[in-house]
Amino acid sequence: MALLPPRRRQVRIVSLTLAIAAAALVGGSLAPSGLAQTQPLAPRSSGIAIPFLANQTKPTDLDFMAAECDIVSNGSGLSCRFRQVFMTISSVDATSCVITTNGYEQTFRRESAIRWISEGAPEGDCGLVETTWLEDGGGTHWALTTRTVATRHLDQQACLAASREPAEVYDWRGVKRALPCTSIQPGAIER
Repeated sequence: MALLPPRRRQVRIVSLTLAIAAAALVGGSLAPSGLAQTQPLAPRSSGIAIPFLANQTKPTDLDFMAAECDIVSNGSGLSCRFRQVFMTISSVDATSCVITTNGYEQTFRRESAIRWISEGAPEGDCGLVETTWLEDGGGTHWALTTRTVATRHLDQQACLAASREPAEVYDWRGVKRALPCTSIQPGAIER
């Protein structure tokens, strides 16, 4: 490999690091690491891969997700394993980004041929309920929308404010984003 000028070398390292992170997010196993190592995977009758979702609510954020989902045998439910990767500016060095990953599982029920819904139970004094929709636009064109609303004490300002927050939207558009940093360092890596 030819030696690049320092600035181009840094950009190339950042690009390579992002490519590795994206490959791990999209192409790597989305199963929890302990489960994948101790139990053989059962054959899947039907599965869905959601290769990439980018945060559209905050289009300048470096916040991405992917999921691997299993459709239950009668087709009425979807069990998904999500992986999220995001980068933030380091509080110590403004030229450095901190990369963090997160993983979680979520189940959905079929609402229509292209739409799935997951509704959480009310939590806290305000009875906050988080509802998430997954919409299949065909191929890799998926969208995920999450909205939280208060179901109790709507006369209290804090509860009312929670219901006024905009929905958080992730989809397949705008997955290529400019980097606000010249180097990357590890943050929290979820296992």
